[in-house]
Amino acid sequence: MSEYLVHLTNQAAFQRILTDGELRASRKPFGAARHVRDVEIAQQSVCLSEIPLDYLSRLVDRRGQFGVGYAKRAVAMAGGAPVWYLRKDSPVADEFKRLVENARGDDGSPTSQNDPVWNLTPYIDFPGPYWDTEYEFEWEREWRIEGLKVNTDEVRFLFAPERHHHETARLWSGGPTPAMIDTTWPMDRIQDVLAKRAL
Repeated sequence: MSEYLVHLTNQAAFQRILTDGELRASRKPFGAARHVRDVEIAQQSVCLSEIPLDYLSRLVDRRGQFGVGYAKRAVAMAGGAPVWYLRKDSPVADEFKRLVENARGDDGSPTSQNDPVWNLTPYIDFPGPYWDTEYEFEWEREWRIEGLKVNTDEVRFLFAPERHHHETARLWSGGPTPAMIDTTWPMDRIQDVLAKRAL
């Protein structure tokens, strides 16, 4: 779908990311064990998307206009992985839920925090209908990872409205400033910026 993975956010969070030099896991747990007591920390992740750049507007509406774009292979080499979407109530989802239940005691807490299943659960979601809502986000093609350095040459571009490009370049401290993209630009301009930077 794309050779890039993107993390979009709001301006304040983006400035913290550039200042800290890393993307840190959200305090919110993700995945199939996000509600399991005593393993919440192991379920915290940085979320990225493999969405093609010409569909960015769908993600911007949900996340924000500021962010970071990585080479996908770099995230994979650092331990990131795509989220596995197991359809709610499907046989595969039910089988995985049994693995999680087998790793829990009678009180619902883990029998062991070292059970390998807790290393998998952050990467598994169950899309489908839930009461009065639909959880349908497969189109985001989400990836997750524990954390990522930002000041690295594996950052291929930064997202910010054009009026913030000078300030963004000033905050960057990882060597040559990556290409900067305004998410409202037409696709041909985005491709032109990326092509020039690749030369």
